Amino acid sequence: MCYPADVDGGGFIPNWAMWFILELKDYKERTGDSEFVSLFKNRVYRLLDWFEKYENTDGLLEDLPGWVFVEWSKANDFVQDVNFPSNMLYSSALCAVGELFADEELMQKAEKLKITVRERSFDGEFFRDNEVYENGSLVSTQNRTETCQYYAFFTGVATKELYPELWRTLSTEFGPDRVKNGAYPEIHPSNAFIGNFLRLELLCRNGNYAQLLEEIKGYFLYMAERTGTLWEHKDTCASCNHGFASYLAELIYKAECKKN
Repeated sequence: MCYPADVDGGGFIPNWAMWFILELKDYKERTGDSEFVSLFKNRVYRLLDWFEKYENTDGLLEDLPGWVFVEWSKANDFVQDVNFPSNMLYSSALCAVGELFADEELMQKAEKLKITVRERSFDGEFFRDNEVYENGSLVSTQNRTETCQYYAFFTGVATKELYPELWRTLSTEFGPDRVKNGAYPEIHPSNAFIGNFLRLELLCRNGNYAQLLEEIKGYFLYMAERTGTLWEHKDTCASCNHGFASYLAELIYKAECKKN
């Protein structure tokens, strides 16, 4: 259900297509293969043209069609009317295309969108997940999820420099034991896919390697001990052998190399 794939029945996940763009950028950075990336230029710009139809007057995506998927958690109850995790991801995708194809206009658009999301989503403590229409106007909700915070930092909407207290809270008071310990019960917890992975990636990016290795155990060791595999959810309600979970091997490799 992710562009550019076709699915029987025509279902699709609109915001997940943005990961396709980020993967192209990652590929270019790892390989330097500009020729391969250039083969996708037309397709990428057609995708952005499609998204542009759903921008409101503030440049925020709203009312995306299809199945708007943020992750397997309460975060997916807050996807309309304006979903901030999706808009955070959109800003990152716009920036990626701008960098890949030297498009300064898209770079400026991405930065403007990040500023708008900061102003509209952040409540002084955490980023809120969405805005909804009431009496014809968009109003902020009080919906706040752990995963929304990770989208913010992963996409560059938030940084440690801009939001040092939020980063301190997330890095020291959240994690595998947060719900069990009763911290911040008003913040809906992440699930394995994709919130916990985003958290682990952020710990890796910021050099918290020992913490990263311990949290991988906290999030996933019980799965390996029970089934010898890693799961799509925190429990066994879906795939208990999920391909994306192999990303943990990359994180473990990076952490072991860096801490040594």
